[in-house]
Amino acid sequence: MTSQQLYDIIKESYPQSEVASVCYTNKDCLREGFCIDKQTHNVIDFDSVKDMRYRGKAPTPSSVDAVCVSTGETQTFCFVELKGWRRYIYNLKHQKYSPERTAEDYNLAGKLSDSQRICIELTEDSDLFAEMSVFFLLVTDIEVETRGIDALHTMLNQLGQTSTYWYSECLRQAHKSLDATIYINKAYITCREFDRFLNF
Repeated sequence: MTSQQLYDIIKESYPQSEVASVCYTNKDCLREGFCIDKQTHNVIDFDSVKDMRYRGKAPTPSSVDAVCVSTGETQTFCFVELKGWRRYIYNLKHQKYSPERTAEDYNLAGKLSDSQRICIELTEDSDLFAEMSVFFLLVTDIEVETRGIDALHTMLNQLGQTSTYWYSECLRQAHKSLDATIYINKAYITCREFDRFLNF
């Protein structure tokens, strides 16, 4: 089975779960409004697939926020998890946990494993991912790569009264969590890069 065929099976089974942007799967964006960088690559809101599939059943598995297929020459099935650090840094004084503890609580490996199991159950194909190209994307709302002092200054102004230490620490701990728990192809990107990145 190809990545596109898997995507189509999920979409046909849960047509209301396909959305026109990964932004629509983020609760903060839905509540607070979208930025001018809203992405336009269709994705399936996989949390909603899980919720519909396991409604009234226990225990309910965890799941990634979205799934999609890359648009490049090699079509790759992508599991997408969105994690916002902007609000965390902005409300730093009220946070209960350190960036390290927050990143540890991501449960990335569990969400990926459960999401793959949901796909296998849906297709009734236990070898579904044996030959398929698969990627895990951890997507954040703050810049992952530093682009010079101007970019950093702009970002810090947007985040309010914070410091470069907290900014760097959040990025470092998220990278650490991703590298320690996910053993397939993976990347940590900003939401603004989402559409462009999928062209691989």
